[in-house]
Amino acid sequence: MVAAKKQQTTESTKFFQGVGLIYGRVTQYDEQKMTVEIEGQKFKLTCFKSLLKKLISTLETNAESFLYLRVYPQFNIYTQQLGFHVVGFFTSQPKQSMVNQFLLAGVWQYIPQLPDQPVMTIYRNELRPWESPYKFRINHVPVVGFAEQPYFHKPKNPKSATPRKFYELVVSFIPQQQEFQFVLVLDSTEKIPTYVKRKFKQQKPASDSLAVKVKRMNFSVLQKTAAKLRESGFFEGKIAGKGVTKEALTARIQDTLANHPEAVKALD
Repeated sequence: MVAAKKQQTTESTKFFQGVGLIYGRVTQYDEQKMTVEIEGQKFKLTCFKSLLKKLISTLETNAESFLYLRVYPQFNIYTQQLGFHVVGFFTSQPKQSMVNQFLLAGVWQYIPQLPDQPVMTIYRNELRPWESPYKFRINHVPVVGFAEQPYFHKPKNPKSATPRKFYELVVSFIPQQQEFQFVLVLDSTEKIPTYVKRKFKQQKPASDSLAVKVKRMNFSVLQKTAAKLRESGFFEGKIAGKGVTKEALTARIQDTLANHPEAVKALD
């Protein structure tokens, strides 16, 4: 009983994450844009404004600009470019932290954008206050050398699909290849931790097109009304410039509507 409760508690504390330590030369090339150069390879860096100010201040006093960075990997599935989001930085190596070693915790699966390369999908545990539940980033990180069968969604035959599993992996970052290589599995489970699911806005019903509105019109009524308006001289004269004045046109319309109820129906 105690063992079962302990296992339940352990599984409930699992969450999605991807974090590691890198070391390289940090360069600022714009007010809020930076890169880190590692073994001759450059990677874009992002970070929040509060940390950015501290980082810029450190770069101004550190001529060499070589720093240890605690980062989240960010992989663009469309350009297939790797970058990093900085969450902390150090001038000396933190204890018990290996450079270029990452912990990835997520779902090992295929996604439609990368059909030939399985990824560790790191879902969001929660959203930041300014983020929209309809549009937010989900991190998909390719891992080389992980031999477990990835999950592949099969909507037509879901029972034949590989079970969806949550893995905690240790991976090694290889700057020259700009990729992550599998090292070992810390844990795995088919119980996926709770994560934020993207919401979708309900589409408003499309308004009727002009063609549909025209089909619904009663042309027999309109034709009769137009004929009676023409007989009364409603269409004679010019609206712009010289011709029918506003007062005369108003009086004519009121008189026409009073004598032709069909016109009221058409105009309504």
